[in-house]
Amino acid sequence: MTSGQAAATAGPDITSRAVWAIAGPMILSNLSIAALGAVDTGVAGHLGSATPLAAAAIGSQLVAYLAWGAGFLRMSTTGLAAAASGRGDLAEEAAVLWRGLAAGLIAAIVLSALAAGFLGPLVRVFGPPPAVAALAGDYILIRLAGLPAALAVLVLVGWFVGRGDARLPLAMILATNIVNAGLDVVLALWLGMGLAGVALASAIAEWTGCLIGLAAAFRHLARRHRLRPDMARLTDWPALARFARVNGDIFVRTLLLIGSFALFMSLAGRLGTNTLAATALLLTFLTIASYGLDGMAYAAESLAGRALGAGDMAGFDRAVRVTGLWTLGLGLVAALAFAVGGPWLIRALTDLAPVRALALSLLPYAVALPLVAWACVWLDGVFIGATWSGAMRDAMLLAFAIHLGPALLLPDIMGADGLWIAFLGLFAARGLAMAGWYTIRRRRLGAALSITAPASATATAR
Repeated sequence: MTSGQAAATAGPDITSRAVWAIAGPMILSNLSIAALGAVDTGVAGHLGSATPLAAAAIGSQLVAYLAWGAGFLRMSTTGLAAAASGRGDLAEEAAVLWRGLAAGLIAAIVLSALAAGFLGPLVRVFGPPPAVAALAGDYILIRLAGLPAALAVLVLVGWFVGRGDARLPLAMILATNIVNAGLDVVLALWLGMGLAGVALASAIAEWTGCLIGLAAAFRHLARRHRLRPDMARLTDWPALARFARVNGDIFVRTLLLIGSFALFMSLAGRLGTNTLAATALLLTFLTIASYGLDGMAYAAESLAGRALGAGDMAGFDRAVRVTGLWTLGLGLVAALAFAVGGPWLIRALTDLAPVRALALSLLPYAVALPLVAWACVWLDGVFIGATWSGAMRDAMLLAFAIHLGPALLLPDIMGADGLWIAFLGLFAARGLAMAGWYTIRRRRLGAALSITAPASATATAR
């Protein structure tokens, strides 16, 4: 056992309070991000014409896809930090952060170069008129200045959550969103910078959140270990190989998930403008449900990962069970809320009679969505915490393969109903595939890992 590793470790205390200590702040963070989106849209909508609003919608979506594609940085950091924290390995805990920040910087440089180099074709995918396309391109170029900070924030959030601290991520995200909202008004409206001001506000805010997170992380490292990176740890090739493998697996899974949503929207567009509009409207319900479900997934990542890192199998099982019950509960609450309040929300979101009528007819599928999706969101958290990235990737591959046939056939046969049935099938297939892999992995752990041998946890988890 190294000097940076505790002589003995104990798993986290797995209670509902511990679950909500992580899930609660992350749910609040998600809500603040949603509120910021409303502010951005509102400011863009007051710039004198529809052109800035359309350009902001295209530009922000493309930037969001870049960040979503790099989401593997957050997930892998959470799992690896949780394992190191659970077994009390402070040196590896610090190394996880440094590796993640280095990977985030490299990813930001590569993604920024690709986005800038292919800016025209990327914007034209949305089919905007020339004025909108030009404004969206300018918006994206300004936003790219904040991409290194945005990816660093992903790593920092993952690192803090992996260690069981959700308060600092909440502070980082709240600070980012407050600064962003304030600068939106000052730069875009008061100083007359227009959409460029909206983009610049986002970039400055991302760096603000990044600097707050870095200051907190470095203060922690200086207090508990040391601030200077341990080069022997950073160049530990087995650890680097594992880091690369976990990130690669999650990246493939994320690309497939993005592809699934892109296919869903593309097929909706083939069914007509009204179907596309109603589908986009109903996806708002999924976004709302994800605020709570994702918060529980964060709790599963941290608690399951730290218990497994400590070799505490009883704690691991309890983390899986308690977070699963709470995730199911939130899924039920979301479904009930959509069933009761869905018609009101649809009427609030659009006054277009054909779109409203179609959305109302498809509402049962939105109600069913959290009842079907909760399991794969919860198990995503468990798999990330246990760093079972290979199984996570394979489950998504299997689910996508199963989903592809119905997705291509059912809309032609059943119209919008077939489209949504196939979409629900994707989540059901993911949940079932992950449940199967979980059963296999848990059985292996039961055979290979005992409570008295915490160091074996990371040797068996992938």
